[in-house]
Amino acid sequence: MKVTMREIAEEAGVSIATVSFALNRTRYVSPELVERIEQVAQSKGYRIQTQKKKQFHSGKLSEIALVIPSVKSDFYAHLMTGVSRYASEKGYLTSVHVTSDDREQERRVLQEIISNNRIAGIILAPASEERSTYEKLLQVGSPLICIERTIVGADVGAVLSDNEDGVYKGMEYLIKRGHENIAILLEDKHMSCVEERTEGYQKALEQYHIPFRQELVVSVNPYHQTEMFDKVDLLFKCEAPTAIFAAGNKLTLNLLRMLAKLEKAYSADISIIGFGDAQWCDMIRPSLTCLRQDQERISREAVRCTIEQIAVGSGPDIGTKRIPMELWIGDSVQNIARGPFGERSEYPGEIVLSEEDSTRLKLGRYKVGISFHYGGDDWTTLHERALVETLNGYGIQVLSVMDAHFDAKLQEAQLKGLMMQNPDVIIAVPVEEEKTASVFKEVAEKTKLVLINSMPKGFTRDDYACWISVNERENGESAARILGDYFVNKGSGKVAMLIHGAEYFATKQRDFFARQTLEEDYPGIEIIASESFGKIENAYQACYTMMESNPEIEGIYVTWERPALEAIRALKDMGRQDVVISTTDLDYEIARMLWHDDMVIGLSSQRPYDQGVTAAIETAKVLLGKQNSKCIGVSPYRINKENLEKAWKDLKRTKMPDFS
Repeated sequence: MKVTMREIAEEAGVSIATVSFALNRTRYVSPELVERIEQVAQSKGYRIQTQKKKQFHSGKLSEIALVIPSVKSDFYAHLMTGVSRYASEKGYLTSVHVTSDDREQERRVLQEIISNNRIAGIILAPASEERSTYEKLLQVGSPLICIERTIVGADVGAVLSDNEDGVYKGMEYLIKRGHENIAILLEDKHMSCVEERTEGYQKALEQYHIPFRQELVVSVNPYHQTEMFDKVDLLFKCEAPTAIFAAGNKLTLNLLRMLAKLEKAYSADISIIGFGDAQWCDMIRPSLTCLRQDQERISREAVRCTIEQIAVGSGPDIGTKRIPMELWIGDSVQNIARGPFGERSEYPGEIVLSEEDSTRLKLGRYKVGISFHYGGDDWTTLHERALVETLNGYGIQVLSVMDAHFDAKLQEAQLKGLMMQNPDVIIAVPVEEEKTASVFKEVAEKTKLVLINSMPKGFTRDDYACWISVNERENGESAARILGDYFVNKGSGKVAMLIHGAEYFATKQRDFFARQTLEEDYPGIEIIASESFGKIENAYQACYTMMESNPEIEGIYVTWERPALEAIRALKDMGRQDVVISTTDLDYEIARMLWHDDMVIGLSSQRPYDQGVTAAIETAKVLLGKQNSKCIGVSPYRINKENLEKAWKDLKRTKMPDFS
């Protein structure tokens, strides 16, 4: 039976594309990974094609000269390897010449190349873009191709990364994740690649109607680290960007070092997109979202164009070939959530109040009532525990904790009962945004209101003191990425979405961004069905019906874990344990299934205890008159089998149970 690349990929633990690149030598793959893939292929009897012995040119016109600024750069190191390999396939040796981006050194190098009759053609990364610098080279008329940079005003062919489009894609990714105050780091050189990156940055801002601010464009010399550090430090002090786009390989490495010196954690404190052609980008933690230049294709095109010119004995202009760049998605970009009125969601501030504030709260004899939508799960239990412990710690009396059992009329009655006790603040999770709107309006007119997760219909920003939620933008994206990454490793996949579909702000946001992530970031994945369940008890039938109509479904995103368990029950009744599930929120049964590789492949969880502490602190600030953030978003926790034990301890504040 014929062995397929899919089988090799599964055993080697890599993608099918990586197997193809390694076995066919069409893109760079690390030697260690190539060796592992070849060992798996050979063990399975896969026949690795070997090339015939090459015939090399000798004597005059037998070499291609590659002139680059450095061999230390990952980009140029890989380019050197690719050019050498493709030139060798055509029977040419490659001589490598390093200029260190110094014009005088480059002049001497080119003079030596021109006088060397063994050189048949030149592939050049120019240190300057001025035509006058290369007049002598151009007069000689040797076959010449520029890479990554051009010579302005010269009829010279060029093979370039599509810098403008690449930076535009990276900027669009940031903007769609809520960022607007985005800084860009550029090399302080007058080079076409720098200009194109600037154009991509400006084009994205213009497309999304975000004002361009010159102070967010920072030009630096990546080899003068002290100067760069000072400029980055000043950027944080004066402009407070939420994201930085480091538009260069060296710039990216330096920026990561400087963030460490400034004690700023990328992703948590500042989102980062960099340039990264090395495998370290997905080995560091958090992994780095970056633009990757296609060195293999650039090498292949540069050699092909050079060989074409050699064949006709001159250097005609073959035009400019732009090679698309890949935006590789890591974990270095945070989603900036938006509140119910489109306002930017703030991250939680200080979780401990001053001694003076604590004394004031205890002297104030404040009273708080708590109204939950439902009380039958760990989410509510942990919220309640955090709220009561934190509020009591500051001497704030908790009058009552109500459980509405997902019943809007019951919550209305409970709220009216709480109001009879004259609370200074009510903390509430609305059962439903429309049906409870009138009673919450009454509450807001009589006392201060702190809301969790949902916003009653018809409310304005003046009707409540603070709104707190998990960052639902990030929560939905994280759950979608779990599903997407699973199928990326398999090459493709047909998935479905089982969504809440109710008028509930939190789940509407979560489901929207889950779909957006799957559609925009996973082109190999097809969403073939979507069903709403409305109420938890309807999820079983909704899943059953969806699967009957679309039996080719291989994976399902479900809004949260309780309807996910109903969907799993339906799938098992249908004998479809082959379908995988990604969902949100951590509870016992969903964790047990994840631990045993039983259909559940991962989940994105809220941090209920942390969210409860945040709600309590914001309530205390409201009572003190110090509350200044109307919208708070707490980052979710991405969980897989490998980190489940730690996640359980972090989120549940207890040791993970024995699931055996």
